[in-house]
Amino acid sequence: MFKKILLLLGEPIDGKFVSHVYEFCRKAGAEMTVLAVFENPGLSLTRYFSDQKQDLKELVLENHNQRLAAELETTGIQPDDFKREVRWGKDFIEAIKLVQQEGFDLLVCPAQASGDTPDSTSLHLLRKCPCPVWTHRGHLWKGAIRILAAVSASDSADESAGLDRKILNYANELNSILGGKLHVINCWKGYMESVLNSPRFSSEEKAKYLDYENRQSESRFSDILDSATLPDDVKTKIVYGDPGEVIPRYAEEQMMDIVVMGSVARVGIPGLLVGNTAEKIVGKIKNSVFSIKPDEFISPVK
Repeated sequence: MFKKILLLLGEPIDGKFVSHVYEFCRKAGAEMTVLAVFENPGLSLTRYFSDQKQDLKELVLENHNQRLAAELETTGIQPDDFKREVRWGKDFIEAIKLVQQEGFDLLVCPAQASGDTPDSTSLHLLRKCPCPVWTHRGHLWKGAIRILAAVSASDSADESAGLDRKILNYANELNSILGGKLHVINCWKGYMESVLNSPRFSSEEKAKYLDYENRQSESRFSDILDSATLPDDVKTKIVYGDPGEVIPRYAEEQMMDIVVMGSVARVGIPGLLVGNTAEKIVGKIKNSVFSIKPDEFISPVK
């Protein structure tokens, strides 16, 4: 599943973060490429250094290579232990272009402090990158890794069921590589709840309807779980409520390290999420997020 992994190196350079991703690639049997993206310098600045008989881009790259080597000194790995790519432009655009050109099957975002709101680069990748995106927060390689797979178990479209299966497959693979503990959660809400809240319907009718929706959700959740090959000790949970509230709360209560979830694109409209549920969840989760697109997704970045 993981053969080629791209690490988008942010600023400041974090040697421990690079070593963590390198270790994951080693466990997964995957090839790691580290991408550094620099903004194109302005013409006036380029001319200034040219007048000084110096190449500005060469100076920037020399400084970058020195800082990367210094950061890796205490990690046990060397810059030559992995492939390296340098591009000039906008970070998320160049990362997505490289993913498409070279066929990477996972993109890892720069590390962020636990609890920080994802930066604009992470959100752009969440919306536009065709391959799975791992927004990494914290250090994951100490102790048992707890992985949460969040599915919808919706009967609204075949695309939703296909995405749920992808979420379970990726979560299971992460769990196998990291030797972790896998949880699977399904959130549900009644489609007709707002209508049934009107005076026209009794509380008994609403309760009967919600019971029906609950049983339907349980049945679909069971079918999805049966379609995947999961470990015997997997913990499953079905919860009533708004996914944007329930998933971050469950992840915090259960001390999850990684949340695997879908960022669902409206078919035929490249790069557009259905509502803001995915971004709402990412904005509240204090953990690493592993986001997956449906097979039908088309990136707007060409």
